[in-house]
Amino acid sequence: MIQDKPSYIANFNLTFGKEDKPMLMHFEDIVYPAFTKNRKYEYRQKNKRTTYFLEQVKLTNLKGDFVLAGLIVKSTTLEVKSRIIDGKLVRTNENYPSDPYSYFVINLKNHRMVLVKNQNGSPSLSNFSSTVKQLLNDYIREQNLIVLGNQKLPSANLNVVAIPFSGAIEEELERVKKIKNVILRFYPLNGDIMENETVDELTETLKKLGSKTGYLQYNTPTNNENVAMVIKDTKGLMKPTIRVAFKNGTTGTLKDDSFTEEMGIPLNEDETFLQNIDVIASKVINKEEFVETSLENISIYDKFFSKIENLYNKFFEK
Repeated sequence: MIQDKPSYIANFNLTFGKEDKPMLMHFEDIVYPAFTKNRKYEYRQKNKRTTYFLEQVKLTNLKGDFVLAGLIVKSTTLEVKSRIIDGKLVRTNENYPSDPYSYFVINLKNHRMVLVKNQNGSPSLSNFSSTVKQLLNDYIREQNLIVLGNQKLPSANLNVVAIPFSGAIEEELERVKKIKNVILRFYPLNGDIMENETVDELTETLKKLGSKTGYLQYNTPTNNENVAMVIKDTKGLMKPTIRVAFKNGTTGTLKDDSFTEEMGIPLNEDETFLQNIDVIASKVINKEEFVETSLENISIYDKFFSKIENLYNKFFEK
């Protein structure tokens, strides 16, 4: 059966060590083995336990570029406290295991990614980010217990930030009566050097001061149109947070995932994992937000292409 599945595009920004080496420099010795380690991470909320893990992770080639694709699974228990039986509301105390999942595809050329939820309750970008951070840190820590000196692996610095879409930003701000403040958080970039006046201007001070992280805060801005323009121009290279008062009298916080576009991708639940990955790729390959690549990203990808290709060939030889 074919159903539209909600999908989201993000920047999978991963660097390593104090020098913020790009992801592909440690793809072979950290990223790929950590992603394929089959670890499970349990979270507790009150009396409910939820476990997240990656499944069916594959290095594959789509449309000429290498991508890392797989599933993130959320293993949990659904509680049913009431049901309608014979037309009457009846109290129950039933528990059913449930394992909803989401597809993910990370483009190794520009580290943009797409996450596609398979159903209600499927893992989100935030779930994916926290799970991958843990598996990278755990893998690095374990490896460093068995190696010495300069063979030790560097620490990982991961930021998964939803790519803002102009229409989605404006739609969210339409509900806003007043913006209390806008915060733009900086993080070390993975080769993203683009012709972007907003990003260049805002990060220039960091470079002069020799700082890698920080934030800028703008209080009570009144020009919503220009706020929307700045958020759009960040392109996932900064993490925006906006505290607002809504027109309905409530207050709230808008974050990066508030400004991304939810796209429907038709997937056939009877198809194989790789067949659906192909469908996902074909739907996002023409999205500027997914394919935009800086010259530095291209240079890094070309430099490590042969190593990725060798790893890919080893997979098919097994």
